[in-house]
This record gives sequence, C-alpha cells and structure tokens, in this order.
Amino acid sequence: MDMAEVGLTTAQFHPDGLIFGTGTDDAQVKIWDLKEQSNVADFPGHTGAISAISFSENGYYLATAATDDACVKLWDLRKLKNFKTIQLDDGYEIKDLCFDQSGTYLAIAGTDVRVYLCKQWQELKCFNDHTALATGVRFGKHAQYIASTSMDRTLKLYSIE
Repeated sequence: MDMAEVGLTTAQFHPDGLIFGTGTDDAQVKIWDLKEQSNVADFPGHTGAISAISFSENGYYLATAATDDACVKLWDLRKLKNFKTIQLDDGYEIKDLCFDQSGTYLAIAGTDVRVYLCKQWQELKCFNDHTALATGVRFGKHAQYIASTSMDRTLKLYSIE
C-alpha cells in the first residue's frame, strides 16, 4: 500500500474487516484489499480533498464527501458504481457521514446535521442548533437518537422521531 505521495484525509474499515477505504487530499477514494495489500477499486468524481467516508453496515454501500463539491456520492460496492449523488446547497461543508446500524438512515454533519432515508435518499430531518460547523455525527442504539459534535464546543443529542 504505497500512498507516500498522497495525503490521506479519512479512512474506515469495511464491516467485514477485510476491506479498507481511504480518502485522499487529491479527491480520490480508494478501496484496499487488506489480505492482498492491494488497491482493488478507485472511486473518482469528487472535487477537493475527501472529507468523509462511511460504509453501510450491510457492506453494500459507501457514502463519500469532499471539501469543495457540496455533495454526497453513494457507491454500490457490488457493482463498483456511483448510483446516486445527493447535491447540497452551494458552499455546504461536509465534515462527517454515518450510516445507522440497520442501514435505514444516513446522517451528514457539516454546515448543519441532516438525516436521509436510505433507498429513497430523501431528507427526513435537518437540525441546525449548532452555532458553528458540525464536525461529527453518530447514531445511538436502534437509531433512536443522533449525537453530533461541533466547533461550537458542544455535543447535541437529537431524536429522529
């Protein structure tokens, strides 16, 4: 795994533990086979450094975001294809992405905190209680709540229902 020339910006293990995803500062998303120690797939198409990646819990999907293009790209790992792009407002900054344990929801943290319903990819909720950029987002048990962190030095908990 020679990535000496390119800066890594984010990384995550696939749920099966055999695959590793990385994002780079030159807008590349790379999928690595850990056993073979080889790059098995590249997902191009973002603009700017990759700011976040998240594998769905069933391992079928990968969500990716970059600093400059205000969108989330969704990739089908079985077909190695981008099947959906969620375009956000111009200037929207994405700092974190997270699927819930059941694969029902995708959360986006950045300019605000948003929750999307997977498969339909429609926005369910938007929380803008932070007074600065949201830097992290995770689902609680059974997706009953969301926790988000922010540059405003707060942790906020939201109910999805």
